Amino acid sequence: MLAIVAPMATEIAGVRRAILDPQGKGVMTRVTGVGRQSTEASVTALAARSPEAILMIGFCGGADPELLTGDLHLADVFLSAERMEPIAADPGIANRLEAWADGHETRVVHGPSVTVGAVANSKVKSALHAATGAMTVNMEDYWAATTAAAYGIPFASLRAVLDTAGDELPDYLGDVGDGLVNVLGGVARHPGRVASLLRLARMARVAQNRLAHCVPGLLEAPPVLPAGMGPLIR
Repeated sequence: MLAIVAPMATEIAGVRRAILDPQGKGVMTRVTGVGRQSTEASVTALAARSPEAILMIGFCGGADPELLTGDLHLADVFLSAERMEPIAADPGIANRLEAWADGHETRVVHGPSVTVGAVANSKVKSALHAATGAMTVNMEDYWAATTAAAYGIPFASLRAVLDTAGDELPDYLGDVGDGLVNVLGGVARHPGRVASLLRLARMARVAQNRLAHCVPGLLEAPPVLPAGMGPLIR
């Protein structure tokens, strides 16, 4: 069974709607929570279900200045701002997604991602890109990858850019929470923030739709796996 996970319900909602009969297709979905602690705990619990592979999806911040909101990043290497040891993505899952994207003229970029401990501003994103060549930043992938590796579970990540390299996410973002309803609630509580909150909601909708378009293709793509490996979906 393939486990598709995301830090927030907003990030996986479109994918859940797009995958018809997930159980029949051998798919389970989970929300892991944001950040290292929640991610490690969730992936550890998920390992008890013995998934054949884990695909993390969600939003990310663009570090490469060429990336736009909604661009898809299929990381080949996961880096951490806290550790020096990189960890590679599983090529089997990545190859399946890339095969589907190529066949449907869907652009997916590659390269490293960096996992950080807090929402990164434009200066941090720029510095990480210059120092590591990272395409995007997030708060979970490295910890999910290392935890999955500890249990021998193949892991990959597909992220959609939310904020570009030059964008600054609002410093009150943590007060808004997960989902469009919470964004609207934030508008009601803080009318002075209406413009930035509604812009954020539009950006999130673009990123969500791109993930919902591409991720179900993983179930359609023919296996492109290293020799000796069986099919991902049975």
